[in-house]
Amino acid sequence: MRDLSRRRLTTLLAASVTALMLCGGMAPVASLPRDIVVRSGSATEVPTAAFLSARVDSGDADLSGGPGGMALKAGDAGNARLTYSLLGVLPVKTVNVSVEPERVLIPGGQSVGIAIDTEGVIVVGASDLGQTPSPIRAAGIKTGDIIKRVNGQAVDSAEALSGMVEGGETLQIDVERGGERMTKAVTPALDGRDGRFRLGAWVRDSTAGVGTLTFTDPETGLFGALGHAITDVDTSVTMPVGKGELYENRVVDVSPSAQGAPGELTGDFVFHPTAIGAVERNTGRGIFGSMDVQTASDFYPEGLPVAPRREIHTGPATLLTTVDGGEVGEYDCEIVRLNECGGDARDMVIRVTDEALIGKTGGIVQGMSGSPVIQEGRLIGAVTHVMINDPRMGYAISLEAMLESAAA
Repeated sequence: MRDLSRRRLTTLLAASVTALMLCGGMAPVASLPRDIVVRSGSATEVPTAAFLSARVDSGDADLSGGPGGMALKAGDAGNARLTYSLLGVLPVKTVNVSVEPERVLIPGGQSVGIAIDTEGVIVVGASDLGQTPSPIRAAGIKTGDIIKRVNGQAVDSAEALSGMVEGGETLQIDVERGGERMTKAVTPALDGRDGRFRLGAWVRDSTAGVGTLTFTDPETGLFGALGHAITDVDTSVTMPVGKGELYENRVVDVSPSAQGAPGELTGDFVFHPTAIGAVERNTGRGIFGSMDVQTASDFYPEGLPVAPRREIHTGPATLLTTVDGGEVGEYDCEIVRLNECGGDARDMVIRVTDEALIGKTGGIVQGMSGSPVIQEGRLIGAVTHVMINDPRMGYAISLEAMLESAAA
């Protein structure tokens, strides 16, 4: 008798499923996500569908609400699993829940000086030696190539490269171009003007400038700044870091931005003898390294949690930056648009709305790159670029994207 009842129940459920499928009632099941990501300690809305109920099968999470709307609140970092059931009886979908730990960082805003010695040297031009064509151009080495090694020996400066060609013999030069490595045979030519052998190349082995610190991690000492790469001014090549240092910087002058003419911050970091951090990586999403001293925030001494990009929205925000000496200020701005193809230095469009900042800088100026952006008590990104036609407008990158590159 019991088996008969089970068969009847199974038949009834099967008939119900068939009826729901025929009338389109199961269509929402296909639209349910396979995975849900939620931050530790926070709640997120869980998708619902007609005739379906959900329950937490495993993991540290609680589900509340009913057919009109359900919310999932996560516990500690880890995983959980939701199961959707038809009429509360027949399982139809399993959803994996990933619980992300909340990361707390110290927001920056301090103006910093950045000095980088490249790994290898960047070819920024070629020149003929009198009537003799440039040997490096003749060998197929181009502007923007990075010379890494000569005859197997690492090149760490322009001076070192000059010393390697003094004998005049053919050299095997390893270069990097667009991420690809190749070897070129180059025979230096005698320069009749001074009797020395030369490659006929102009190279660059270092750079220095001013930017803004975005964050430091109080647990690891990691820092991030700029929100975009440091590139060679002549070739736009991302400069490979051999040795890099971060310095305190005092802003001594502000050239305000105007339509068609971006301004800039001028600093005096060259007079600071001791570095406060080591620059270890130069990426399209910012520079990263380790701090030698612990930085502090007058505005947020306990730090701020990082918002995932999916929780950033248009509307009011603030930014931290330094335009007066060494003092960090907090200024109003707004997120105007989130770009669909997120993850780079133009992740979102921002507008400066603070009249005090506009009065000092005209909006966004060079040297403000890296200024942290805050929304609803969370660190969401960093200023990266100014729009030439309207300097009150600019771009920002999400903190999530910066942290991905820092960890890569």
